[in-house]
Amino acid sequence: MNNQFKKVKMFIIFVILFCSLLFIIGPTATSGPLDSYFECEPVIIIEYNESILQDPVIPYETATRIPIEIKARIKGPGDEIVSDYLFNSGAFLPVKLFIEEVPEGCHASINPPLLELKPIYKEFSTIHANVSLTVDKRLPALQQEHIIIRVETARLGYKAAILKRGNVTLEMPFFIGFYPQVSIFTPEGNVKEIHPDETAEFPIELQNFGNGNTEINSEIIDLPEGWVAEIISGIVLGSENVGGNPKETIILKVRPPISFGYHEERKIIQVALTPSYYKNSEYAGEPHYLFFVVQSRGFSTPGFDFITLLFAFSLISFFIFRKKQSKRRGL
Repeated sequence: MNNQFKKVKMFIIFVILFCSLLFIIGPTATSGPLDSYFECEPVIIIEYNESILQDPVIPYETATRIPIEIKARIKGPGDEIVSDYLFNSGAFLPVKLFIEEVPEGCHASINPPLLELKPIYKEFSTIHANVSLTVDKRLPALQQEHIIIRVETARLGYKAAILKRGNVTLEMPFFIGFYPQVSIFTPEGNVKEIHPDETAEFPIELQNFGNGNTEINSEIIDLPEGWVAEIISGIVLGSENVGGNPKETIILKVRPPISFGYHEERKIIQVALTPSYYKNSEYAGEPHYLFFVVQSRGFSTPGFDFITLLFAFSLISFFIFRKKQSKRRGL
């Protein structure tokens, strides 16, 4: 019984001593005022050449490449101590780069996405990366958009020399370029045979697949001498991402020269259709060239109807005159 009591007594004394030891050691293991005094933060600056994005980004073209520069330094109480500690310890500062925000229809990436900055101290240190930017036709022409880049740095240091995490973003605005994409179809073909006194008509169906309302400027650029051709000079097509009717039909009318006699002529008429942004003709695509063949075949008698009418009138007048003369003689 005495032995058991002694064991219990020794266990209680051991627990008391152990708790007392934890109480004594505990405060020395926590961070004191000295630690927070040497806790600094990074200053991060992101820069890029804004002139690169002065020109609109054209849908589906080669990616626009924007070099960016990331600068970082240490700031805060005891920055010299923290700086010297990190520098002497050979510490690298991990830097992560993200595309934080990107509009629908835009694709952006950063290369490389992970960098190391060394040394990191009171003066700015610099690293470089590249942002690649492409867009598709879902974004309306000449609309302003933006992407947001985020740069994060890791926590560095030990005990009293600490560099806190860094986090900074940059908004990068840009404009969407005009993407002219028009489908052209001639449902009745591009060859017709007509009589010399007829007019050949060629329907031309247009459909806009671009990223903005598009004006089609039509021009007859090659017309044989003596022939006459007509086509509407300008028409606006709507677009899926802006609104309006993206389909229209225009008609090319061609008339051959008329002269007395038999005709058998085969001529080519050339038409140019040029798409441009309907609000600003400076943004234009390449012209589309169409060729139409018209064959005029048959006998032409210009003025023949008038001559026939005049002859008939003269003949009737002659018979009336003869009849009157006959009556007078009978009297």
